[in-house]
Amino acid sequence: MTFLYLIHSPRRVKIGITWHLGHRLSNIDKTTAGKQRLILAVLLPWGARQVEAWLHRRYRRYHSPLRVGSGRTEYFRGGFWVLECAFLMVAGCLLRWGVVLGGFYLILLILVR
Repeated sequence: MTFLYLIHSPRRVKIGITWHLGHRLSNIDKTTAGKQRLILAVLLPWGARQVEAWLHRRYRRYHSPLRVGSGRTEYFRGGFWVLECAFLMVAGCLLRWGVVLGGFYLILLILVR
């Protein structure tokens, strides 16, 4: 399982993925100028890399990479798109977990009968 996250940096937002959220946030904070603040993180059971790539393509017109720092190419100018992105992240997370939990529920129904 992988975290998909949004981080707010001065005037920019980073869309990224990681297996270890705390370590990644610490690494980004140490290597990037300014205070980094976590906006949202969702835990995806599968496909986080594909979702991250799709979000990067969807918001490419706001792409604004940093010159230095960890994950410097994954930054975007801030704006109202961040609200849409957060909504899409939560909706995608709920949908994927619904599929996982729904599968377990069906298996339990079959086994109980």
